[in-house]
Amino acid sequence: MLCKIILCLLPVAFAQVPIPHRPLGFVYKWGNASAPVDLDVYLDNLCPDSAETFPTIQKVADYYGPKQLRLRIHLFPLPYHHNSFLIAMGTRAVDQLTKTNMTYTWVQQIYNNIVKFSDVTLTQAQVVTKMTELAKSMGMLETEFMKLATDEMVNEDCRIAWKYACSRGVTGTPTFMINDVVVAADPAWTVSEWNKVVDPLLKKSLGVSRTRDCTGKKRCEYLPGKIECCKPGEACIPNVGCRC
Repeated sequence: MLCKIILCLLPVAFAQVPIPHRPLGFVYKWGNASAPVDLDVYLDNLCPDSAETFPTIQKVADYYGPKQLRLRIHLFPLPYHHNSFLIAMGTRAVDQLTKTNMTYTWVQQIYNNIVKFSDVTLTQAQVVTKMTELAKSMGMLETEFMKLATDEMVNEDCRIAWKYACSRGVTGTPTFMINDVVVAADPAWTVSEWNKVVDPLLKKSLGVSRTRDCTGKKRCEYLPGKIECCKPGEACIPNVGCRC
């Protein structure tokens, strides 16, 4: 019986995902780790559906603000999107070189040039060259970018991130998770459609009624479900509240 148990556990031991050097994912605009809503989105740099949803998820994050919703993207290069793994390495290189400041801008630039980078006739060296040209146009040094984009440790970090996504059950892109639970969202969802999912979570988290009486004062719903009554001279500021 003991032998059977050991044999059953062996695959689990060998399936252990390597522990990354730092938390995985690229955080949008310094999202707060204590935000009540975590939106994790798994993307492929050369996936048209990922390209479609990318601007919207940023608008969603901007709508709620970093204290209420933290957006993180994770790269999941799909094997049938030629060159995608190399571009994931390039994305990680940009993240390191710019101290996360230009990561999302880079990803959008890749999507803007998705046809060029999806060319299956390109060699690995040609893909790196095209990425280097793009990095240079964004103000990065060619030599520094090329060194990181082909670095063994960067390659390993991309592999670990990919294995982690697999361990979470990710099989395609984009995959959306809110607070670690998969959401059956569509890449074409608008901000208002995301609101229908996120707003109820924030209402429960904040525990504030929408029916607050502000008779004689300006009613300020500065976050979904969170209301203040502004005094004369105060303005209602989104994500902040009543302020002079």
